[in-house]
Amino acid sequence: MYNGSFSDFILDSFVSIGTTTFLPAGMMLMFLIIVTVLGRFGIVGGSKGIGGARASKVPKLIVDNSKKVAPFIDATGHGSAQLFGSIAWDPLQTGGLGTPEHQRVTAGDVHRAHLGILYIDEIKNLKPSEAITVLTVLEDGQLPITLRSRWSDAGGTAAMAVATEPVPCMCFLVGAGNFDSIGQIHPALMDRIYGYGKVVRMNNDMLNTVENRRKYVQFIAQEISRFRLIPFSREACEEIIDEGRRRSNKKDGLTTKFRPMIALVKTAATLAMNEGLKLVERRHVEEAIEKHCKTIQKQILEHQMSERGKLLEIRPEGAKLGQIYGLAVVKDPYSGEMTGNVLTVKGFLEKRDRRPENSLQGYYKVTGIAKEGKEEFIADSVAKVRSVILQKYGADIAQDFFTHIDFAQAYGVDGPSAGVTMAILLCSLIEGKPIRQDVAVTGEINVSVDDVVQVTAVGGLHEKIKAAEMWGFKKVIIPAKNYKHSIDPRDYNIAVIAGETLEDYLKGSLVFSTKTPDHYDSKNLIE
Repeated sequence: MYNGSFSDFILDSFVSIGTTTFLPAGMMLMFLIIVTVLGRFGIVGGSKGIGGARASKVPKLIVDNSKKVAPFIDATGHGSAQLFGSIAWDPLQTGGLGTPEHQRVTAGDVHRAHLGILYIDEIKNLKPSEAITVLTVLEDGQLPITLRSRWSDAGGTAAMAVATEPVPCMCFLVGAGNFDSIGQIHPALMDRIYGYGKVVRMNNDMLNTVENRRKYVQFIAQEISRFRLIPFSREACEEIIDEGRRRSNKKDGLTTKFRPMIALVKTAATLAMNEGLKLVERRHVEEAIEKHCKTIQKQILEHQMSERGKLLEIRPEGAKLGQIYGLAVVKDPYSGEMTGNVLTVKGFLEKRDRRPENSLQGYYKVTGIAKEGKEEFIADSVAKVRSVILQKYGADIAQDFFTHIDFAQAYGVDGPSAGVTMAILLCSLIEGKPIRQDVAVTGEINVSVDDVVQVTAVGGLHEKIKAAEMWGFKKVIIPAKNYKHSIDPRDYNIAVIAGETLEDYLKGSLVFSTKTPDHYDSKNLIE
C-alpha cells in the first residue's frame, strides 16, 4: 500500500491518530480555556453566577429587608436548596474558579421569610430530612447556610466545608393540606405544630350572603380574564352561584371548593364560543353541569345506574296496593361521589291464624338488603319499623302476621332512608289504601314519642331528587329538616314536599278515596 515508503506510513498514521485523539483533545482544551477566561473576567468583566455570585471580594447581600414589609414566601414544592439555602460549587454556577466562599452563598426561603410568613402547600410532601430541618428553624429561629445538593454529597467537593454563621429565620410557618396530610407529616414536626401553633379546619362553604355572592361574580370575572374567555350574562352568573349553593348542600351556604367551579366556568364559555356567541348564557352553564363537568367516579356511577336502569321495572303512574318507590344513593367508597337511585319496594302482609291447631308462627322478613354483618344502618331501620307499627296499630308484624318486604331488583341496600319507605308500605297494607306510584319517598323513621312518629333527615337529597326527576315522578316527599336546611324546590322540575311526621308522608302518598278491599280491612287485620 505504501510501496515500501516508511515516511508515507508515518504520515498516514499520524493523520489518523490526530483525527481521533488530538483534535478532540484540543477542542476540549480550548473549551476549558474559554470557560476559565469568561468565568474569571466575563465578557465585559463582571459575569454573575447563581444567586448573584461573582469573582469579587466585596460583601454580598443575601437577604434584602429594606422594604420594611413583612415578607410572604410561597415555598410550595421547593427542595432543600431552595428552602434552606445552599453553597454554589460548580464554576459555571459561581461566576469563576476564583469566586470566594461568601459570594457562593445563596439564602433559602426560610431566611427570606424572616419576620414574615413561610407558606408550604401540601406540607406532607416534605422529606424526613427537610422536616427535621424545619424543626430547627422553628426551635432556634436561625439556620446556617451550607451545601444542600440534590445529589449525594455533591461529589465530595470542597464546598461541603463551607458554612455561614447562623442566619436569622424567625418566621410563621403556614402549612396546608388535606385531612389525610395529618397522618403523613413527620411526627416530630407535627408535635411542634401542635405545641407551638394550632391545626385549623378550613370551612368548605361560606354563608350565602349578598357580599359572598358578589365575590362569586368576582371569581367568575377573574377566571374570564385569566383564560381570556367571553363574558357571562347575569343569568349565567346566577346559575353558577346556584350550583355553588347546591354543592355546599346548604340552602344558606356557598361552596368554597373553587377548583371544580373553574372547570365549570371554562366549559360553559367554551360551549358558547363554539356557537360563535359573544356572551355565555344560562343554558351553557346548565349543559356544563349536567353533561361535561362530572368527576370520572360520578360518570362511572351514573353509567352503571343507567345500564342497570334498563332492566328495572319502574313505572311512576297509577296507584297500587303493596308497592312503593323509595329513594337511595349509590356511593363510591373512595371518592365519596354519589348518584341517586330509585328502589321498587314490594310487600306482603297476611294475618296469622291464632287457632291452637295452627302451628305456623308469624314472621317478618326483609330481602334485597345488605347481607348480615355487612349492613350498617338498615338493620336498625328494620327493627324500628316493627316498633312503629306496633305503636301505631297495636299489632306485632313479626308475631301476628306473615310479613315480607322485598327491595325488588336491588342489591345490598343499606342506609337509614329506607325506614319511612317500609313504614308507609306496611301502613298501606294494614289500612288497605293503595299508594300513589308517581310519588317517591325518603327519610329515616323513628320510634313514636307522644303518639307522633317523626321522620328525620337523611343524606344525598339532591342526588335522590334528580334520580326521581329523571324517572318521571311527579312528586317526592323528603324530611322537613332537609327541606329547610338544604333544598330549594326551584332547582328541580318536580314537586318537592316536606314531611315532618309519618302522617305527613301518608297524606302525600296514600290514596284515601279508593274503597278499602274487604280482605284488607284494618279492623280484621288488627283484631
